[in-house]
Amino acid sequence: MKKIQTALILVGLLSLTSCLPSVESAKEQPNNNNVSNMNDLVVPIGFTWQNSRDVNFNIGITDTRFQEAVHVVSVYDANPLVGGNLIARGSATLSTPLAAQLNLANTLKSVYIVKTSPDNSELSQEVAIEGTTVNVQLGFVVKTGKGVFGKTVGPDCSTGCTSTITTSNSNLNINTGDVVCVTGNNISISFNANGGTLKICGSNVTVNNASLNNSSTLIVTSTASVNFSQLNQNGTSTSFQNWGTVSIGGTFSPGGTVLNNGTITTTGDYNLNSQSTQTNNGTINVGQSMQVNGNCSMTNNNLIVVNSDLQVNGQGTFVNNCKLWAKNNYQQNGAMQNYGYIRIDNRSQINGGSVLSMYNGAMFKTKDVDLNGTVKGYSNTSLVKVTGETRINGGGQVINAIQYCDANGVETNNGTIGSGATLGCGLYVPITSCNTEGNGTAPAPVDTDGDGVANINDAYPNDATKAYNNYYPSATGVATVAFEDLWPSKGDYDMNDVVMTYRYNIVTNASNNVAQVIGNFTLQATGGSFENGFGIQFPIDRAKATGLTGGTLEAGQTKAVVTLFSSSRAQMANWNTKPGLPTSDSVNYNFSFNVTAGPSLATFGLNEYNPFIWNNSANFGRGYEIHLPGKVPTSLANTNIFGTSQDNSNVTANRYYVTTGNGLPWAISIPAKFAYPIEKSDINTAYLKFATWVQSNGTQYADWYTNGTGYRDASKVYVRP
Repeated sequence: MKKIQTALILVGLLSLTSCLPSVESAKEQPNNNNVSNMNDLVVPIGFTWQNSRDVNFNIGITDTRFQEAVHVVSVYDANPLVGGNLIARGSATLSTPLAAQLNLANTLKSVYIVKTSPDNSELSQEVAIEGTTVNVQLGFVVKTGKGVFGKTVGPDCSTGCTSTITTSNSNLNINTGDVVCVTGNNISISFNANGGTLKICGSNVTVNNASLNNSSTLIVTSTASVNFSQLNQNGTSTSFQNWGTVSIGGTFSPGGTVLNNGTITTTGDYNLNSQSTQTNNGTINVGQSMQVNGNCSMTNNNLIVVNSDLQVNGQGTFVNNCKLWAKNNYQQNGAMQNYGYIRIDNRSQINGGSVLSMYNGAMFKTKDVDLNGTVKGYSNTSLVKVTGETRINGGGQVINAIQYCDANGVETNNGTIGSGATLGCGLYVPITSCNTEGNGTAPAPVDTDGDGVANINDAYPNDATKAYNNYYPSATGVATVAFEDLWPSKGDYDMNDVVMTYRYNIVTNASNNVAQVIGNFTLQATGGSFENGFGIQFPIDRAKATGLTGGTLEAGQTKAVVTLFSSSRAQMANWNTKPGLPTSDSVNYNFSFNVTAGPSLATFGLNEYNPFIWNNSANFGRGYEIHLPGKVPTSLANTNIFGTSQDNSNVTANRYYVTTGNGLPWAISIPAKFAYPIEKSDINTAYLKFATWVQSNGTQYADWYTNGTGYRDASKVYVRP
């Protein structure tokens, strides 16, 4: 498989630039290493032009709650709750893991794996990709709700420091432009920051006096443990970011923004005042009370424990996506949005004008409640559970998708329980790491087609031969393949003779075997006079492909080859490569075929497969196939042309579609909609980081094709009018 990945690397880069190394560091390199055209490239030995790699996933289940029932496992290219796209989905049980081969961009450093159990509870886990194999075991520890998963490893002190502190210092002044790094262990410091950044990376660091002012930033890294006698965070433009372990003496009343990915413990109160904005992805332990006041907001994505009272006042907003526990009283005068689990050990008072909003199976548990405001449910039914006394006063109401559970009955009801809300205690709320209590008994899942996948997780609930959709490059993304058509001679390397964007949906059954292939292609440009055809070879025998619609299943092939057209010039009147000249509309092609006794997703893979063109012009013909570098020809290719002119293909050496000399390709593949060069403009001159990417063996400017600052010569990139 490694040799046929040559153009896949070019596919993998476009959709995943957020995972690339800093563009700022790359800017220090010269544009294109002074290479004026493709023929001058010094291509490293062994460089394969790959922008992606095959990663073999083996995802097992250790959750014994449901015996051999199917758990649905999904793989996303990023956090699905903040825009991550689905790549693959399949079945896993205690005895049979989900095995899949996914072609992922080299820039993608992690994926998000979500396990959905038969009771519809979920486990979400970010998994690092450090090689070509990912082995994961998913157990019972699960998260639900709308939680955002923070990274546990943040900044460090290895780079960017303007000064480094290794010993105790009682007079640190940090000003604009400073990056002061504290790396000493078992030391004490005091600081006053009026700008700039202070990073603390040492362990057991005691901070006697600490003031953040103006636009200053305090960062506690994952290696650090810090004890603040007090921490004064003043003004709305300051920032406190914690990845480590922090203890704060007395009351903490931060202004500005707070991002916690580690642990923060206060001995006193924790108060949000002014316009403070805070996000907790780790753990916050409040020694006494917590208040969210004014126009402040707190978003809890993991765990907050308040040892006394919790208050949400005025215009304050609290969004709870996981677990919030107050060990005494709760008073709400502002807005509370609960997507997870809230526990109040004593009395909850929800006052007039305030709304406790409950979403998608959330749970609110309290001993007693005084309701003068509104409890309102959204989407799937949520649970309010009262173990003591309920008082619903005039103006108090419980409405929409809420089940209200008071085992002793509602003692006082001068308000409203209705408009979709019900009384009862049987609602099933699964036990998760956010909600360690849960409620009720899981209902038996509905499985209409009897394939073992519950309807709620089955994309084809009435068809036992199909269950899941798997996408390349992702459910919402597209990839691009672009060709030069002068093979076996070199072209002008504008890479626009045939430009196709596409997406695949590979449909699998409950056993993770391929059942159907769906392709959606769009012809964007035909920058040449040749009559080029286009097709794709798939990794199955031709006889296994049946019921093709929207294309031609080519005769005379050993493998399944689907062709979409035989003449690009007949498809598109204009070239769409010359600025100022008329353009043609893009042309769409949609095809699908069934796969009989299909292979597993681990064998079939989820990738670009083998797209190609052939020069169907006079004096050429069907045998003149042009593939991505490293891809094998089809049965109809004329291999006698290999090694002629400037082609360096050799069947015996398993080398295909690269030139003699510096091994240039005739095609590239990119996992996004590629802004291709204009006619006669070498891709190297249109994309100013391309040569550096090649000559660094892919270690620099992996995002060469993007529109970053200084990345393109805009005059040489085609823009459709």
